[in-house]
Amino acid sequence: MTNKQDFLVESVVGDMAKWLMSEQSMTVKDALSIIYNSQFFEKLQDPDTGLYAESSAYNYDLLVSEIRNGKIVQADI
Repeated sequence: MTNKQDFLVESVVGDMAKWLMSEQSMTVKDALSIIYNSQFFEKLQDPDTGLYAESSAYNYDLLVSEIRNGKIVQADI
């Protein structure tokens, strides 16, 4: 990944952690643990998926889908 892609990934992760903390009453440690240990995070880091260029909100929906369903489920595909 390029520096720009790394920056975008970390920006998305920061937004998602804030939302998990707010909506799920998680600590920052728990929120980051969920994100970094998710199947979604692997895909977010993969330049071929292009997820790093999607909005934080779109990516957050994918993460929440994985949390709820045990896997990523995209309704629009």
